[in-house]
Amino acid sequence: MKFAIIVILVLLTLPAFAAKYSGCEDPKYKTYVEKRLIFYKKLEKERYEKALNGLEENPFESMNNSEKELFLNGNTVLSARFDTTEVALKNIKRFKEVQDKMPFYAKSGDMPHLINIARGWMALNAGNEKAAFGYLLDSTKTKGSPVLGSFGPDKTLIRALYQQGHNDVVLEYLKMSESFWYTESAKNYIEVWRKMIKNSCAIQFQFYDTTSIKELGL
Repeated sequence: MKFAIIVILVLLTLPAFAAKYSGCEDPKYKTYVEKRLIFYKKLEKERYEKALNGLEENPFESMNNSEKELFLNGNTVLSARFDTTEVALKNIKRFKEVQDKMPFYAKSGDMPHLINIARGWMALNAGNEKAAFGYLLDSTKTKGSPVLGSFGPDKTLIRALYQQGHNDVVLEYLKMSESFWYTESAKNYIEVWRKMIKNSCAIQFQFYDTTSIKELGL
């Protein structure tokens, strides 16, 4: 009897869960994703400002190579998005110089990925979409790293490009990223995003999309 009640409750809740949105064109869904994307941008800008403030107490020049690499790993893309071209190029140059000083075994596949994403942001901000596409795809030409293998490639640039309607290059980026991002969760995310792109859904390129796709009834 208890089992039957549980089954009935589950069956009753499933349609409600799937019917939260009427579809990808539902204004409620579009507003939800738009607010999330604004939130991500605000959060990332604040993180960069915090990193810059930290340089007042611990200047870049006084850091050791490991500290410099850590700083550049986290901020090279952010500087390309939110700072001047001069500062962005300076950080790209720094990143390359720090990597050159690292032992061979310590050289990471993160650097070529992040530098190309940074250059892609610079190109997009300058209105050169074609160059942005090239840098985006070049960013996947990396041997990978533990971070890339676990958390996947940068999602910030494809958020912007997808919002501008550049579906094909986003799909190609996801496909090429499978060369280093191939965990079970990665496969699930990519499958979800492909289905959402096919249906012209607004996308966060976050794990929340795995819930949204169910709520959209896809």
